[in-house]
Amino acid sequence: MQLKTFLFIVLGNFLYAGFASAQSSDIGDKDKQVDAIINTKVSKNGGQDLTFYLDGEQRLYYIDFESINVNLSNIKVKNSKGQVVLSDDVADLPVNTIYELDMKNMESGKYHIELRSFIGVIRKEVVF
Repeated sequence: MQLKTFLFIVLGNFLYAGFASAQSSDIGDKDKQVDAIINTKVSKNGGQDLTFYLDGEQRLYYIDFESINVNLSNIKVKNSKGQVVLSDDVADLPVNTIYELDMKNMESGKYHIELRSFIGVIRKEVVF
């Protein structure tokens, strides 16, 4: 009986170690995975990025959730200093949403749009 218990504990430890080592703590790898998902979708459309649409006159970005193969949790916009200037929770929006990102009230400059999903972050740099 003790031998069975001992073998069960040893087997359990090996399984646990295997599952624990399979988890990646490197968020950069997750970013690459998410970027690969988007690039795969985009490349089917002649290399054109269909996730972001820009209305330059109105300074509006339209983000097509349907062209992204992951569910988004929130959107953040950071300025060139890395400060968050806009944040919005989008987890409850449908997957076929076209999100309107209004940047009219922001100063001209470089911004980073971050589309955060449950598995990583998709980044887009914009300058206006």
